[in-house]
Amino acid sequence: MNFLVPAFLAGLASLVVPLVLHLRHRDRDRPQRFPSLMFLEQITIRTEQRQRVSDWPLLLLRLLLLTLLVFAFSRPLFRARGAAGTDSRSRAVVLLLDRSQSMGYEGTWARALDSVRAVVGRLDAGDRIAVVTYDDQAETRQRLTTDRAAVLASLNGLSPRRRGTRLAPALRTARQLLLDAPFAAAEILVVSDLQRAGAIGVAGVELPAGVMVRGIPVGPASWENATVHALDARRVVQEARTVLAVKARVRRHGGDAPVERTVHLVINGRDAATRTVQVSAGGETVVTFDPVPAPDGAVAVQVAMSPDALAADDTLVAVVPRDDDLVVQLSGSGETLYFERALGIGRAPSVLVSRPGGMPGGTARPAAVRVFWDMLPDATLTPWLEEGGGAIVVVGRRLAERRGSVSPLLPASLAGTADRLSDRGGTLRDLRTEHPLFAPFRENADALGAVRMFRYARLDAEPDADVLARFDDGLPAILERRVGNGRLLLLALPLDNTAGDFPLQPAYLPFVRQLVLHASGRDAAPLWRGTGDRWALPGTLAAPVVESPDGTLLRPTADSLGAAVPVADAGVYRAFANRVGGEPAALLAVNVPTSESVLTPMDSAELLLGVQAGGATAASDSAAQRSAGPQTDQELERRQSPWRVLLLLALLALTLETVLATRGRRGTARRVVAQPSTRSGAERTT
Repeated sequence: MNFLVPAFLAGLASLVVPLVLHLRHRDRDRPQRFPSLMFLEQITIRTEQRQRVSDWPLLLLRLLLLTLLVFAFSRPLFRARGAAGTDSRSRAVVLLLDRSQSMGYEGTWARALDSVRAVVGRLDAGDRIAVVTYDDQAETRQRLTTDRAAVLASLNGLSPRRRGTRLAPALRTARQLLLDAPFAAAEILVVSDLQRAGAIGVAGVELPAGVMVRGIPVGPASWENATVHALDARRVVQEARTVLAVKARVRRHGGDAPVERTVHLVINGRDAATRTVQVSAGGETVVTFDPVPAPDGAVAVQVAMSPDALAADDTLVAVVPRDDDLVVQLSGSGETLYFERALGIGRAPSVLVSRPGGMPGGTARPAAVRVFWDMLPDATLTPWLEEGGGAIVVVGRRLAERRGSVSPLLPASLAGTADRLSDRGGTLRDLRTEHPLFAPFRENADALGAVRMFRYARLDAEPDADVLARFDDGLPAILERRVGNGRLLLLALPLDNTAGDFPLQPAYLPFVRQLVLHASGRDAAPLWRGTGDRWALPGTLAAPVVESPDGTLLRPTADSLGAAVPVADAGVYRAFANRVGGEPAALLAVNVPTSESVLTPMDSAELLLGVQAGGATAASDSAAQRSAGPQTDQELERRQSPWRVLLLLALLALTLETVLATRGRRGTARRVVAQPSTRSGAERTT
């Protein structure tokens, strides 16, 4: 037992007061002048000096009252397990060790390992402990065990990785591990810098009631960090040659004065340029490099800055795609102006529209996508699709007049025209937003819902057709069918301005571009992706082998949507056909999310904000179980609050003292009648 205010224990000296009062109390008589005593009865008053306690129960009760008051004001707290509000069962501890990129800040990782060893050293003999490391994913390093040596051995070789932070997967893993100890006192310890960005998604985690979660913060007390925040790399034509123009943005968090940094540009593993810049405090600096000659193939770009306290985020990688245009062959006639103009806008890749007679200017280039505008495809389409080509059939007014199954390739039969002029046009509903075709609209699915269609074809989908979208009357709007290695898309959705207002809507341009990119098997390639994503490999890549940044080889298995690999680490991934060697068939750059460079810690109350316990939101009275740090004496005393019990007992003792002092012989005056004394002067009468 400890005391928050031990100085109040000096009040125990007040226990002497009741004892002195009991020992020194005596009745003092005051003589009164009286005219005559002849009519008064003579009573003998016997007096004596009191040198012993004659009322022990009352004295002890008063001493107890003072003792309770002194201990209440001293604010006692209990460190024993049973008195601290837990129980006497053995503990099951799951230790969550953060090894994300931010833990690489100078000195943070060493403090984290030291904290883990300290936790292991304080465990009792019967306690079990498990170790889970986490970044944007969670990994179980050691299941629940009483073997302290095995737990410490699981820490060997660990170091921070270039990955983001997500606490939610680690909490779910801890919940599963605690199922192995259903009758133990469960506890989860989070050893981390408690970076605010890592708490995203925690609100969806549900923990069993009674599980104690605490955080052990190991982050720096004060920090500043500069990072390569973003870069822009593109091919431009300069004096009849193609060059690569690169511009980087360096952002600094914290600091008081500008600092000097050296920034290097590396192209395909070779140093290309170097710049020295002044990075302002708490701001952003743009670094523009001189243009360098651009290779024809995909280019791996790296911008590296002189390292600071967190060196891992001083490098950013990107891949500039090949300088290959996407050729779309457009067949048929009609209102195709909006369609062609929409395809001509945008880059990475650029889309070139050709007619069956060839490319403009006489340049012969193979088409990746064939578009049939209000016409049926010819017989040559089947072998072309089987070899991996893409096709789009747009059903217009002329084609909708035909009825029945007009082509075995189409995933639907025609059933006339739907006229929606009377009800202000139809809209799109039931979009398959998880499909790659609608990737640009996943954050704003209502963008396509604003489109109005006044006239469109009625389609009856075949059993093997994949309906990607429907009109609000339930008729199919967009269908897809896989043919060999290629894909065929059938659109009843009008893409001109004669049957609807789609070309006048903001969603038209991204939809048309994504339509041809999906049909060709090529999505708009970003310069890089974030860690924790997946890379969908090109469908034309046979028996793909992927080399990760650390040299690990991955052989993905293809499914109905193609082959894909998880990209967990930052760096450049290289894909090859059959075996690793020679020029890679595809490149992908992966970087840690920029939020990982902001080391602002969260408040302790925010660690598990929104976490559910026992299927309901955690109540405020369990705040101690949601504490983000080790409990201090003040926190432990506030949780126990024994002074309230002591004051209640003191009030009870005061009530008993009042009752005891006013009842029975203590509250009733006694008069002793004595016989007249024959001695003279021996006694005084009044």
